[in-house]
Amino acid sequence: MHSSLSGLVDSFRSRVEKEKVFVLATIVETAGSTYRKPGARMLITENGDMYGLLSGGCLEADLYEHARKVFRDKADTSVFYDMRSSDDLIWGLGLGCDGAVRIRLEYLCPENNYAPLSLIEKALASSTPAVVVTVIDSEHEGFPAGTHFLFPEEDSTLPKAIFNAARDALIAGRSSSRTVEVDGGSITLFLGMVEAPTRLLVIGAGPDAVPVTEAARLLGWTITVVDYREAFCETGKFPAADHVIHSAPEELDAKLDLPSFDAAVLMTHKLEYDQRYLARLAGTPLNYIGLLGPAARKQELLKYLGDEKEKVADRVYGPVGLDIGARLPEEIAFSLIAEIQAVLRNRGGGSLSLQQGSMKAAVPAATREQLYGVVLAAGGSRRFGALKQLLEFDGRSLLRHAAEKAHSLLDDRIIVVHGPKPTKCQREIAAIPAVNVVNEDWHAGMATSLKVAMHRLPEECAGILILLCDQPLVEQHHLELLVEAWERNPESIVAAEYADTRGVPAIIPRRFFDELRSLHGDTGAKSVIRNHDADVIPIPLEEASVDIDTQTDYESLLRRNLLSG
Repeated sequence: MHSSLSGLVDSFRSRVEKEKVFVLATIVETAGSTYRKPGARMLITENGDMYGLLSGGCLEADLYEHARKVFRDKADTSVFYDMRSSDDLIWGLGLGCDGAVRIRLEYLCPENNYAPLSLIEKALASSTPAVVVTVIDSEHEGFPAGTHFLFPEEDSTLPKAIFNAARDALIAGRSSSRTVEVDGGSITLFLGMVEAPTRLLVIGAGPDAVPVTEAARLLGWTITVVDYREAFCETGKFPAADHVIHSAPEELDAKLDLPSFDAAVLMTHKLEYDQRYLARLAGTPLNYIGLLGPAARKQELLKYLGDEKEKVADRVYGPVGLDIGARLPEEIAFSLIAEIQAVLRNRGGGSLSLQQGSMKAAVPAATREQLYGVVLAAGGSRRFGALKQLLEFDGRSLLRHAAEKAHSLLDDRIIVVHGPKPTKCQREIAAIPAVNVVNEDWHAGMATSLKVAMHRLPEECAGILILLCDQPLVEQHHLELLVEAWERNPESIVAAEYADTRGVPAIIPRRFFDELRSLHGDTGAKSVIRNHDADVIPIPLEEASVDIDTQTDYESLLRRNLLSG
C-alpha cells in the first residue's frame, strides 16, 4: 500500500467488485503544522480497511467512526480537528502536531460513479496535471454541494469564476479551498491537484534492478524496465514494474516516448551498452540520468558522447544516490530513489534537522520570510492629471488596495515608495505596517524608486515582489500564485504574463539585484524580465493588463466594476 493518488486508485480497483461502496476522506484545509496538507486523501471501506494516511495513524480510528455515519446515511460530511492548544488530552488523539485540519468525507457508490475518485483516475491516466473541483458548500441551485468537475476538460462550460479558480490552482500546483460568487450565489470549492506520477525508466533488468522498482512503486511512480537481453525481460521478475520491454539501444526511441519520462537510471553493468543507451537519452529533457559505478566511469561514459556531452552533463548523476552508507542492493535502491526525488523536487537532500548538505544542480529552498514587497507609488501621474494613487476604487484608494494585498502576503516586510504629496499618501496607509520611504527624485523615473527601495532591504532578503498601485484588478490570490511559484524556484524570476508581454507584478530574486540598481530613467523591472527570458516563470494574469494611466482608463474601470457588481 502507498498513499499516493495512484495507490488509492489501485486499491479501489482491487476492492470495488467486493466492496461496492467506499468513503473517500480528503484534507481540504489545514492551519499550523500538520502531518499531511490539503489534497491528501484516504479510502475507507465499510469493514474499516483504510488505504492511505491523513495523519501518523493517530486520528484514523476516530475518523472511521465518522465514516460509519456516512455509510449509514449515504451523505457527505466534514470533520474538524484542532490541536493548536493543550486540549489534546480532551480528544485523546495525540496528533503529534500543532495545527488544525478539516477533513471531508464523501460517499462513493455506483450511482454517483464513484466521483471524485473516478475523476482522479481519469486525470492520472492523462499523464498531465489536472484539478478535480469539488463543491463543498453552495448557495447556487445549479451547483449543489457534492458536485464534481475535472479541469481542464474538453467541452467545459464552467462559469468563469469556477474556471478561474481551477486555472489558478493548476498554475500554483497546489490543492486549496476557495469561495467564489456565481450569479450572486456563494460557492465554496475544494480544488484538488492531481499530478501525473513520476515516470522512471530503468535500463538494465538485472537482479539489482528489482529493489529499485519496488522502492519506486512505494512512491506510486510509473516504472518501465528495459533490457537488450530478451531472456532478462520476463514480466514476472518485476512485479512492481508497469512495463518490461526488450529493446536494443538504437530501438529505444521507436519503442518508448522518451520525452515523457522524468528520470532514468542505467544499470546494464556493461560499459558499451550504457554508452549506447546514454547516447539515446542525451537529446531528451530528462531531469535525472543516473549512472552506476564510480565517478571515473561516469566521465568515461560522458566522453563517449563527444560534442553531445554538453546537452546532458549537468543532468547526469554518478555515483548515484544520497550518502547514507548504502551497501546492500536494497539500501542502494532507496538511496537512488531518494536522490531522484530530491532532484525532481529541487531539494538539497540533506538532513532536515541540520539543514545542511547540498546536491549538484539543486537550489536551496527559500521561505516566504525571505521575500519582501516593494510597492511603487511615486509616479507623478502626468498623463492622468491628478494624483492617481489616491483615486477611490471599490471603497478604498488604489494605494491602500496595493499595500493591503502586500501586507496580507508578506506581513510587515513591505516597502512603499512615495513621490509627490508623500505625507498625504502615508496617512492613507498609516494603519498598515510598512516601511514608508520618499523618493525625492521621483520625477526622474521609475528606476530611482527601485533604487530607493533597495537601499532599505535587509541582508536576509532573497527576493522582492514588485507591485504597482494602478493595477486594481490584481487580487491577493493572484499574488499568491507568484509567491508559491517563487518558493519552489527561488533563483527564477516569476512574472505576470498578460497582453503578449511579461511584467509586474513580478518577483525578482537577489541574483538580479545589481541589474535592478543599474537601471536609469523610467526603465523598470520589465527590462530585467525581458533580458532574462530563459530564467522567467510566467504566470498567466490578464487582470494585470488593466492599469490606470488616463481619466478614460479610470472611468472604464468604474463602469466595469459597476456592471460586475
